[in-house]
Amino acid sequence: MLGSIEEAIRKLESYVEDPLVKPSDLKAYLDAAVHTESLNDRYLLLEKLIVLMSRLSESEGSTLQHLSGTIQDFLIDTLYKDLPHPPSSYVGGTATHLSAPTEIIANPIYAARSADGSNYNILFPAMGKAGVPYARSVPALRSIPASSLPDPDLVFDTLLRRDEFKEHPGGISSLFFAFADLVIHSCFNTDSNDWNINKSSSYLDLSILYGSSEAEVDKVRRKDGTGRLWDDVFADSRLLLMPAASCALLVLLCRNHNYIAEKILAINEHGKYTQTFTDEASRIAQDDEIFARTRLVNCGYFMQIILGDYVGAILGLVRDGHSWRLDPLKEIRRSDHTFSPRGEGNVVSVEFNLLYRWHATLSQNDTQWLQNTFRQLFKSQGTAEVTTQEFHAIVGQALKPPADIRQWTFHDLKRGNDGRFKDEDLAKLLQDATSNRAGAFKARGIPEALRVVEVLGINQARSWGTCSLNEFRKFIGLKPYTSFTEWNPDKDIADAAASLYGDIENLELHVGLQAEQTKEPGPGAGLCPGYTISRAILADAVCLTRGDRFLTVDFTPFNLTAFGYQDCQFDKEDGSYGGLLTKLLFRTLPNHYTPRSVYAHFPFLDPTYMKGTKSIAPQVLAKYDWNRPATTVTVAVNAYDDVKTVLGIPNFESEKRLQELMIGHAPNRSLISKYITADGWTSYFALTTENLIKKKSFGQKQKNIDIVRDVINVLPIKWICQEIAGLPLASTSSEDTFTASQYYDMFATVAQYLYVNFDPSNDWHLRESSATTYKRFFDKVKDNLHAFSSWFASSSRTGPDPENRSKTFLKNVYKAEHNRTDGTPGHSASALAASLFCELVPTAAHFSQAIAHVVNYYLDVDRQLQKEDLVKNAALKNKVGDAKVMQYVREALGADPPLALTSRLTQRNLLLSSNASVNSGTKVYASIIDANKTRTAGAHPVLGLADYGLLSAPFFDAVAPRILYEILSLPGITLKKGFKRHVFTEIHQGCTTQMYLSEDGKVIPWPDSLTVQFSA
Repeated sequence: MLGSIEEAIRKLESYVEDPLVKPSDLKAYLDAAVHTESLNDRYLLLEKLIVLMSRLSESEGSTLQHLSGTIQDFLIDTLYKDLPHPPSSYVGGTATHLSAPTEIIANPIYAARSADGSNYNILFPAMGKAGVPYARSVPALRSIPASSLPDPDLVFDTLLRRDEFKEHPGGISSLFFAFADLVIHSCFNTDSNDWNINKSSSYLDLSILYGSSEAEVDKVRRKDGTGRLWDDVFADSRLLLMPAASCALLVLLCRNHNYIAEKILAINEHGKYTQTFTDEASRIAQDDEIFARTRLVNCGYFMQIILGDYVGAILGLVRDGHSWRLDPLKEIRRSDHTFSPRGEGNVVSVEFNLLYRWHATLSQNDTQWLQNTFRQLFKSQGTAEVTTQEFHAIVGQALKPPADIRQWTFHDLKRGNDGRFKDEDLAKLLQDATSNRAGAFKARGIPEALRVVEVLGINQARSWGTCSLNEFRKFIGLKPYTSFTEWNPDKDIADAAASLYGDIENLELHVGLQAEQTKEPGPGAGLCPGYTISRAILADAVCLTRGDRFLTVDFTPFNLTAFGYQDCQFDKEDGSYGGLLTKLLFRTLPNHYTPRSVYAHFPFLDPTYMKGTKSIAPQVLAKYDWNRPATTVTVAVNAYDDVKTVLGIPNFESEKRLQELMIGHAPNRSLISKYITADGWTSYFALTTENLIKKKSFGQKQKNIDIVRDVINVLPIKWICQEIAGLPLASTSSEDTFTASQYYDMFATVAQYLYVNFDPSNDWHLRESSATTYKRFFDKVKDNLHAFSSWFASSSRTGPDPENRSKTFLKNVYKAEHNRTDGTPGHSASALAASLFCELVPTAAHFSQAIAHVVNYYLDVDRQLQKEDLVKNAALKNKVGDAKVMQYVREALGADPPLALTSRLTQRNLLLSSNASVNSGTKVYASIIDANKTRTAGAHPVLGLADYGLLSAPFFDAVAPRILYEILSLPGITLKKGFKRHVFTEIHQGCTTQMYLSEDGKVIPWPDSLTVQFSA
């Protein structure tokens, strides 16, 4: 009770020191209430709402969290309604119709994106498709004769040309704007022959990767039945003239597509995919389906990077350590019970085409690259002298690369014989871009080299009859400017604009957006563009995503597969504060981005800037690696003898991770291991297995039970918690107590962190979760042990669990180790608690997995005789019988090893059986699956499991026969009819490994279900 009062006081103090709504915020809220259609954006209402929603959502009170959601629903609905759906007007007079629907697959049973973006709205199938005119959001009512508008070159020289480079004040890196190139080019591709036509669709469909027509899509696809693309390709040649990091990111998205396609094929959720085909039609049909599903997943990935990383940086949420994100995709039911529309289509407009001309942000490095590129394109001509006609002719030729996209290159990169770019080359481009600070948005910030591009932009905007800046501000509900100094308080800029345009009402949209006063970095503000851009891009982001049915109403596990749906969800606890770019970097360049590296976790922010942030606690910043990632040298070994050699190397990385968890205590298993013997426990495991089967099975004549979830995974948990450590098990979880299933998940996470930690994108979450589990275990066991230091030790110290019998074990250990009689110093309760953790917890999941693999192996109908012999010998309950049982166990674990893959960091040079040498300091991956396949007759299988705790040979060999007997002796036991074990193999770092698909679609290293049936 006292603790809860103190916590409440601390929360109250924090709200007093930093209230959710400050007096200075009231001006913004009052302005919004009074001027609903003409907000003064200098009051920063949007930023204040973002900060309020993020803080409310991260509070512990459900009421405050609900309030955050209510505000968010209102904001999203408002932003979505900023633009009409469908558009009120189009540019030009081209008809927008579609004669026939486009289909990737004949009569598909799932939703699939069309190549050209058609059929996103079933009522208006042409809405947003490629090849139709841009929308016009704002009619231009200001009558300004074209002859009265200033010369575009003069406008550039006066208001736009860079006078000096200024670093981005919010610490944003040039990689952010490399990614922005992908977003912008996905939706905008103006036809050079008809500026009214957009050759891209109006959706975030990764058309830059896949193409905008069937012909373009066909060029990137292999069509070999796997749904994959050719290696390291993309469809849009415009990207070849963008900074190299843009192309590198797009190559990673191509690799991500192939990774996802391989997984979907390997997992084969519906059991209908095959590796061989009877005819061409079946091969193409399978390829079409896997490709279409994979594209949905990859576009979902792209969307999550946009909403998580990109918008997170725009709003300053990553910089300030907030994992909350605006979610424009969510289902919203209004107070009148109507739904806020989703998935009804989108058409990008000319106004938003002009909004994304962010050339001022070009970094110094990218500016130098641009100047060099222009010199090569235009030879001796200076960029100031290049005419728009010359630019069109020369750049048009440069955008005609080889017809075979597999030959495209950029930034002087070379493709290998396998068609791929070198990982180290891509990593260098991306890490350089993270290190290089972008330029600031500002008037007079655009490099001279882009003069001709800006002049073209001004002329283009005029040819469209675009609205003025003030007309656009009125359209999105902002207060129109009354003077040039209100638009930009810099007198020099304001006076220059006044000289050019005369009246603020005449200020063109394109020029007004680029030279407007910019925001300062602060809570809710990270991008720091001009005020109008800042407001408009959020509305556009909401419309682009919320209007896409494949990101909303059709974004389902059925369409994406359960694996695909889970794969493109971001983890708020991954150390990156939301987003998926971190996962993409780790997945596609695993040897060039190291766990905990800021280059992977905060790629859109300059590391130097991020390290100095005051918004994230110093103790949290200390967890990151601030150095540029070093390349990890890896070697794969698969031969039996080589794998045995590797397993003989101490697992220093695992022990180091364990030591990090046990802050202040060195791992000391020997302190406890002598007490973890099989004596007295064989009957416990037999009886507990029997009781769990009776309790959890259901049915009348035919009994059913999930033998893994309800029995095998529970066994070590009940033993550790109730017999050893004194952790109370609850039937339902609460703040202080947990169920057996929850403890299993906790202990399995520890095991994965220590021994199956091969995906660096999981490392942060695994470490933090494992540290929490360790502290919870350590504190409880230490308290239990302390109880024995006093004569009035209470029997209730181990908790309210009626089955908790740990007191005897803990008391015996404490008396023997703390009050030693041999004259040596005793061990503290803290040391004993730490020792218990490192001896038992890391082995629980692998113990269950080993038993599960054996059960599954002998339930195979082809092994009926072996199963019967195993049961017969287990029934003897003697050493001879158990020895025979363990022969069967080793045979099963050799064929289906619980630890399929392991790794070691070499401390000395190794010579492999192939005479290949492995240098010291190399990360060696060893496939235990492949090793056992290559062993000679009579050779013992390698298992690679830890030899301590529940897996120590004396303990495991004694209790495993008892457990297996209780399960496999069930009358008529078989796998439940129709049950599909979702296990699949994949290649990781050149080695074969095995993974499972959980019941909720996540890829995990352990089985979580195996349903069997037996006679009652």
